[in-house]
This record gives sequence, structure tokens and C-alpha cells, in this order.
Amino acid sequence: MAKSKMTNIRNLSVDELIKAGESKRAELFALKFQAAVGSLEQTHRIKEIKKEIARIELTLAERRLSGENTNKVIKADYNAAVAEAEKAGKEVRAKQRKMIEEQYNQQFGTEVEESDMQQAMTEAMAAGQEEKAEVKAEEKKEAKKPSPRKKVTKENEDDAKK
Repeated sequence: MAKSKMTNIRNLSVDELIKAGESKRAELFALKFQAAVGSLEQTHRIKEIKKEIARIELTLAERRLSGENTNKVIKADYNAAVAEAEKAGKEVRAKQRKMIEEQYNQQFGTEVEESDMQQAMTEAMAAGQEEKAEVKAEEKKEAKKPSPRKKVTKENEDDAKK
């Protein structure tokens, strides 16, 4: 299959190769962006696109060595690639959010209501304040106790002099 891909790439003109290479780079950028955001489902596509870029670069190098002019500048449309990646990312994040909500509902039975959330928050805050009060009371007790003195012996004095 790689041979057929290479024959297809070798049949392209230099302009088409440069344009294909730039579009693949833009697609790679968009996929890396999706991976960083966490909305990339097909992680294997990054590896595939890198290989496709390498095939294109190899063909361009062959053409350059054969004497063709390959120093042409064709810019890729990164904005379109990023917009396409963002659209796909939104779909993936919506799918993930829906899946998480379904798992939560299966685990806990029903959907969470606002009143339940508010009650849980107030209980957590009250428990936190009680813990702070207990810690302060313990600190006061420890502060009142005098620190024990160390007995002075000849061995301790000799160690201190050294």
C-alpha cells in the first residue's frame, strides 16, 4: 500500500506536492491542537500524517536532486484547518460530556438537583469550619505547655564543644 501511495505522490507536479505538503502540515497542526485540548479521538492520525509529510518531502528532495526547481512558496490555510479541528473538537467534547453524564446517572441513579448540590456545599463548608475550630483549640493547648528542658550532662557538653 505504501508503494501505491508513493506512485501516486510521484505522479504529482512540484506545485501540487508543495500544496499537499502544506495542507498536511496544517492538518497536523490542527490535530496537535486537538490533542492538547483533549478532544482528539483518532490519535493514530498524527502518526499517519507525519508519514505522509515525509513521503512528500522525499519526493520533493528527489525532484530537487534531478534538477527541478522546488523552491516555490505556497502558503497553506491554517485558519481553515484550525476551524475544522475546532468543529471536530466541539463534537468530541459534547460526546464525552454526554457519556460522563450518563455514567454519573447510572452510578448515582438520578440527575443531580440544584437543591441537593447547595445542601452538600453548605454541609461541606460547615464541616470545614468545625475542623478549623478543632485545630485552633489544639494549637492553643500546645502553646500553653512549656517545652521540656534537656538535661545537661558531661557527654552533652562534650558533644556541643566539638
